[in-house]
Amino acid sequence: MWKRITKSSMGPKLFINEFINDKNVGAVAPTSNHLTQKIITKINFENVSTIVEYGPGNGVITRILLDKMKPDAMLYVFETNNIFFNNLSEIKDKRLVIINDDAENAKNILKNSYQIEKVDYIISTIPFTFIEKRKRKRIIYKSFVLLNEKGMFITYQYSWLIFNLIKKQFKKAQWKLVLLNLPPVFIIEGIK
Repeated sequence: MWKRITKSSMGPKLFINEFINDKNVGAVAPTSNHLTQKIITKINFENVSTIVEYGPGNGVITRILLDKMKPDAMLYVFETNNIFFNNLSEIKDKRLVIINDDAENAKNILKNSYQIEKVDYIISTIPFTFIEKRKRKRIIYKSFVLLNEKGMFITYQYSWLIFNLIKKQFKKAQWKLVLLNLPPVFIIEGIK
């Protein structure tokens, strides 16, 4: 069996500090419960073997994914912020692999280090608005290639900026505005 902590040891002040000091941190607070539930409902946990999460921050979504996943499913999370990475390391679950690297490198790392060619879902909370345009395109393209047939890319963003890029890459793309979040956010999904 596995042991998992249910709450992050990161307080709000530390989270805000990372937002101020790290340009790759796109939120001043952890993902709200309401938003997390909206994202999680998109996932069919009965048929999932592998999920990837980009930018898990302090692990709010990570913990809920682990709670819902089957015992034989795997979750690979990519976090570049060292404070968040160390905080995520407190989660003890054999189904969780924490990787201190960029989302852009996920496809190669999964293939070369874990022999994973395809995944079922990619959940991204990285702030695409703060990322240079060519790098955004590379991340979306590599994510598309990494997903299996009918795989889904799900992101939430404070801007609609990334939607057109996802729409161009994926067979189906849709968005929903979540007003019960401060500030309101777009949940954007691409289905392969």
